[in-house]
Parts: sequence; C-alpha cells; structure tokens
Amino acid sequence: MSIDLITKSNKRSQTGEIIVTLFEYCPLNCKFCNQDHSSLVGIDTIVQKIDTIKEVIQKTPRDAYSVHFMGGEVFADGLPTKVYTDYQYVCWELDRWAREENINLEICFTSNMVFNNTEELDDLLLISGPTLITSFDPAARFNKETFEIFKTNVQKYKNHIKSVNVIMTKPTIQKFMSGDVEFFDYLYEHFDIYFDYYTPEKNMKTFIPNDIQLRDFMVYMLEHYPKALPFADYTSKTKKQMSCMDTVTIMPDGSYGACTILLKDFKNVSINKREMEQEWFEQYNCLECKHFQYCSMGCFLSNHMQSFRTQEACWLSEVYDVVHADTST
Repeated sequence: MSIDLITKSNKRSQTGEIIVTLFEYCPLNCKFCNQDHSSLVGIDTIVQKIDTIKEVIQKTPRDAYSVHFMGGEVFADGLPTKVYTDYQYVCWELDRWAREENINLEICFTSNMVFNNTEELDDLLLISGPTLITSFDPAARFNKETFEIFKTNVQKYKNHIKSVNVIMTKPTIQKFMSGDVEFFDYLYEHFDIYFDYYTPEKNMKTFIPNDIQLRDFMVYMLEHYPKALPFADYTSKTKKQMSCMDTVTIMPDGSYGACTILLKDFKNVSINKREMEQEWFEQYNCLECKHFQYCSMGCFLSNHMQSFRTQEACWLSEVYDVVHADTST
C-alpha cells in the first residue's frame, strides 16, 4: 500500500499538536516517565523555544495548532521567578505572531497539579490566560500527601482546566478495571477526560499494555464511563480522522521530531513515523475494514513494539464490533 493512501483517505488530523518539553525537572518520580527529573537543561532557554515553535508551524501548515508546554513540572515549587516571566512572554509573543499570521493557535500548560506555591500561576493566568491541562495516574504517581495537593489544586483551578489526561499504562488499566479509583468520579463529572496511549520507554515491559488488554479496557470504559474520550467517539459512525495528531515534540535542548525522538535514550528505532503508519495499515488491512471510515486508529509506535501485539486480528476493530453490535452496518 502506498503511504499516500493514508493522507488521501483523509484520516490525518488537520489540527497540529506541538509538545514543548521546556525542562525535565520535577519533584515527582512517576515510574513510567523516562525523564531525568533532576535536570535543569532548558530552564534558561524557554524564550528561545519561540522560534522553534514558529519553524515547526511554518513547515507543516494545518487548520489549527495546539501548543502544549510541559516539563518536568512547569509549576514546581522553587522554580526561579524568571521562569514565570518567560512563560508570560512566550504566551504574549506566540499570541501576537499567530494573530499577525492569521493562525488559529491554542496555548496550554500541562501540569501534574502537585505544587503549593500558586501565586505566580495565578498571575500567569490573569495576565496571559493560557489553558491548563492536567494528568491523572491512580496507579503509580501519588502518595497520600501529593494526592491531597492534587485534589486541592484541581478544584482551585477547575475553571482553567481544559481536560484531564490519563495514560493507559498496564497498571492504570488494572486499577480502573478493579473499580477502585478514588476521585475519578469527580474528574469525570467536571472535566473532559482523555485516555491517551502510553509512549514506550525503558520500563515498557512493566507498563505497556498489549492489544487484548487495551481492547478489554475500552469495552469496560464504554460501559462504565461512556463520556470519556476517545471512547465516546467510538459510538458514532460519522467519518473520523486518526487520533494520532502527528505530534511534534520539542526537547529541552531545542531538538525536535516525531514521537520516536522520545526513544533515543533507550532504544534505537530505525523505522520512521510514516513507515509505522504504513505498518499498521498493512497489518490490520485497514482499507478493507468495515469500520475504517469512523475508526480513529491507535498508537502506531506502541503497535510497532514487539511486546504489544498478541493476535492477528485488529483489537480495535473488535471494540467497534462490540459497540455497534446492535446497529445495522
């Protein structure tokens, strides 16, 4: 199959996503995270990332762009005041440039919401008005103290939080399917919840779910939390694009690339992003699938890892079979 068929079939998202890892410093130590949380690399070059962001957007024009600034922890206690001054300037300059160039641009800051000093964040929200995104990991992040801080900050910044992201690691999947996830019902009631695919890292044997585990989890979530994304979209037969947004990740040192750039420190990946897409389409014979037009696909990178796939059949097609079992084809 020609790789051009993926684009020609209009499955590629027209909204671009740029994840800017400003630095990796973070007081937490989530086991599935591959970052060096003692590193301050990038903390003094935040403003320089502006030119890199503009370069990425100009190279790959889309209908809209979402820029996500993250760490480490971007609001960690003890960060220099200049960091927040840089945040304000980055927001102002990108907004000015986007308006000048007529670019639809959203600016977000992604935080684990575990911090005590909120004064400088309050100023940033008042002056620059970025959107906040937080993540929730019920299996491998919080202790009793940090969980209470998280809950307090989520409630304090409820009106600024766009969404809550949950990474589908194997331990998180097991935790949800046990039916015992404290505070999630509150999050589900008040926010858009998005379950995202796990990005493989050095501990992936512990954290990467296989295709069957993902299939069973998605069916479970559709029954118990049907409004959570992307599962909520599975119930509709309207044409959809791939959930993969061709995300470009900018690293603390200023280098950037597709998702495979995150693997460079622990695994040599010789295949590129487009080849992984083609691999998926060919393995699962997507163009012949009855669900193809409304299928959002999965994570091409995870699928490429040998430990992920356990069966020939497409696990996601089996999810759609369950969802649409009572509807006409």
